[in-house]
Amino acid sequence: MGGSVTDWAAQMLSDMDDLDVVGRTPEDFLVVSSKSGYAFRVAVLGVKGVIQVAHVALLFAGAAKPELVVNVPSETLWSGSAINRIHSAPAAFGTLGDVSRAARTGNAVSFRNKNMQFYIGAMRQHSNVTSVSYVYENMFEVVRKIGKTLIVAVVEAYNLSAEDVRNARARLGHFDVVVKSSSYGSITSQAEAAAQSMGAEALMFGPLMGRLGR
Repeated sequence: MGGSVTDWAAQMLSDMDDLDVVGRTPEDFLVVSSKSGYAFRVAVLGVKGVIQVAHVALLFAGAAKPELVVNVPSETLWSGSAINRIHSAPAAFGTLGDVSRAARTGNAVSFRNKNMQFYIGAMRQHSNVTSVSYVYENMFEVVRKIGKTLIVAVVEAYNLSAEDVRNARARLGHFDVVVKSSSYGSITSQAEAAAQSMGAEALMFGPLMGRLGR
């Protein structure tokens, strides 16, 4: 990757049919415009490992502030503290591929991953749940009125396999429940056994809602 990570991201975004990079701020944020003319500022990080609040706090210290923060590489985890700092700015976070999605909202600071927002909203509305907070972008601490606090990981897979469960544990660490994000497909018996061997459960959305109540 030649040049800075921001230079590389600028080239990638310029190659997209629905976006133009029309400038940069003194803070080195990209000014991105959709074909409809909506323009917004994008900060590009190059963090490997886990994105911490210290990585993002300085982005909001200058005169110009980003409306969207992205990271290259895309597989880097976002810590809950970093996510909370970005959302409080207010701003949004995501991957380079999310820039187009944020542009389509016409209000980049409001961009959120729809799938994760569905799970956050559903868990927060549960009658036995006091609060839901980010551990990572796809793992949440769920504090309940009755019963212990649960760590819930949401994994994207059509048929959740034992390998998916093991990969989630290696990537995210301890969780009490691993949830298959899509209502399509299934959870294999091997995935259920792998989760059980870790002291966890592998569940679909409906059984998750039941689990939160007991």
